[in-house]
Amino acid sequence: MKIIFLDFDGVMDTAYYDHVLSKEGLPGSDFFGTVFDPNCVQNLKEIIDKTGADIVVSSSWKFFMSYKDFLDMWEYRGLPGFVTDVTPTPTGRRNRGDEIDAWLKECDVECQYVIIDDLDGSNFNEHQLPRLLVVNPFNGLDENIAERAIALLNQ
Repeated sequence: MKIIFLDFDGVMDTAYYDHVLSKEGLPGSDFFGTVFDPNCVQNLKEIIDKTGADIVVSSSWKFFMSYKDFLDMWEYRGLPGFVTDVTPTPTGRRNRGDEIDAWLKECDVECQYVIIDDLDGSNFNEHQLPRLLVVNPFNGLDENIAERAIALLNQ
């Protein structure tokens, strides 16, 4: 199984696109929250098309949206791929990496994964760092990160 642990703010919702929407007088959010940068959506689609990976939401959006809300948002926005789950928030959690480890521990199949986030390595566990792709929150999930994700998932 191939999994993309996906953050939203700074990864799919970028400062660049927020500026574009503001400049053009367009709304920056919909019923579900901040809209995603179409370039980032296209790059996510590229990863999914070339790897067959599913998505596990690791974003803090999970604290105010249910799994069903994510499924509804994916359908409403026409987003690529399938959101298979959301990371848990384990007791004693120290960082986002602990949430990912908890999800991997609960998963009963072996996973090839990448973590796409704008948080730096200090928010993850050391063994996860080779699979962590840190994006610049201005541009988010760009072509370079997408290529690196594809390479890691298809190893």
